[in-house]
Amino acid sequence: MDAAEYELPFFQARGFRRQPCSVCGAFFWSLGTHDRCQEAPCREYGFIGHPVFKRPYELSEMRETYLAFFERHGHTRVRRYPVVARWRNDVFFTQASVYDFQPWVTSGAIPPPANPLTISQPCLRFIDLEEVGRSGRHFTLFEMMAHHASTGRTTRSTSRTGASSCATSS
Repeated sequence: MDAAEYELPFFQARGFRRQPCSVCGAFFWSLGTHDRCQEAPCREYGFIGHPVFKRPYELSEMRETYLAFFERHGHTRVRRYPVVARWRNDVFFTQASVYDFQPWVTSGAIPPPANPLTISQPCLRFIDLEEVGRSGRHFTLFEMMAHHASTGRTTRSTSRTGASSCATSS
């Protein structure tokens, strides 16, 4: 990858540094100097047993809090799509929120339903079954809370697994 694609003045002006993980070798962005990325297994999950919230949230409350945050910041809430990805002929199930917009929106063939948008999308994944239970990242059924913005040429997205039917907290 050409360094011009990721060496952005935005990151440099804010003190971010791109550095390699001493364990897995993957590059990551960070403020300050760190020897490891924050991904498992290079770094253990710090939130397990140490909740980041002051009180427990029910699933519906967590979903509403997430979606409302992005609505307050200019995103339009979009209804979730079916878990069976019947608009696609290359997959059976919706495995991530961006699947809702592939291939038609991401290719530029049609405009997105809103821009920017936020969604809470139920997803099914079976491709990484051997990893289920090893970490907090592998589920067969989960709800992906995400926000997406389309530039007209491509769709950018940031997704968070905000809740899961397979875990008690996320």
